[in-house]
Amino acid sequence: MHFFIAITLTILAAMAPTPQKRVAITIDDLPFLSGKVYQTPEQESQAFRKVMAALNKHGVTAFGFVNGGRIKAYHRELLDEFVAAGHVIGNHTSTHPDLNTTTVDWYEKDIADGQTEIAPWVGEIKYFRYPFLHEGPNEAKRSAIADYLSKNNFVYVPVTIDNDDWLCNREYCQAVKLRHASQADSIGAAYLAHMREKTAFFDSVSIVKVGRSVDHILLLHMTQLNADYLDSLLTWYTHQGWRFISPKEALADSVYRMPQKYLGPNGISVLLRI
Repeated sequence: MHFFIAITLTILAAMAPTPQKRVAITIDDLPFLSGKVYQTPEQESQAFRKVMAALNKHGVTAFGFVNGGRIKAYHRELLDEFVAAGHVIGNHTSTHPDLNTTTVDWYEKDIADGQTEIAPWVGEIKYFRYPFLHEGPNEAKRSAIADYLSKNNFVYVPVTIDNDDWLCNREYCQAVKLRHASQADSIGAAYLAHMREKTAFFDSVSIVKVGRSVDHILLLHMTQLNADYLDSLLTWYTHQGWRFISPKEALADSVYRMPQKYLGPNGISVLLRI
């Protein structure tokens, strides 16, 4: 009798639906990260809109974190379109300083300047992301900036799925500039493989540390590489059974309120901090 009960429970467990994995998309360094290869305003605009087209195709509502000091006149229309499409603009400081090497006073001023510069596109909630994901190399800096953000009603948006898409973009843009099509294609394929690997790794970390697949927040950058490959990346997520959620929805996950144990200079996933 017990044998048949055990068999029945095993079958029922196997038949139970697997919880769907969920991921939110965030994009840093708006209006555009060039990869140190000059692109004309027309090329930047085309790439920016191509990223938005991929988001729209897959029904994604994204957060875009802006370096306000880098906004030029022709970027304003792009940011208008980004918000009109239902996406959310957040603060990524004015000049993208590194908290590891910047004084607290200067860093706070850069946050304030950045907020002023993006004010036309910000809603009721003020979102913030640390450049380089550097939250402070020591307790004094970390606490000072965390207190500043709290007192000024910023919502800090961390990352679970970190990656090197910005570094891949440098190599990709150089290959495109030199018209090395096969090399550019190889870099694009390697980039997609890299993103698949990072997604699997950080999801496994969440299962080990939290006991489940959390509502992930993916870090990307506004680049030519993502203009050309974001559609393929989002298609892969869909085929793997992931569901796209908004970053606001993801932030409701309790993982983002767990105490952080890591203190140091590295910019890392929140899963490696808890």
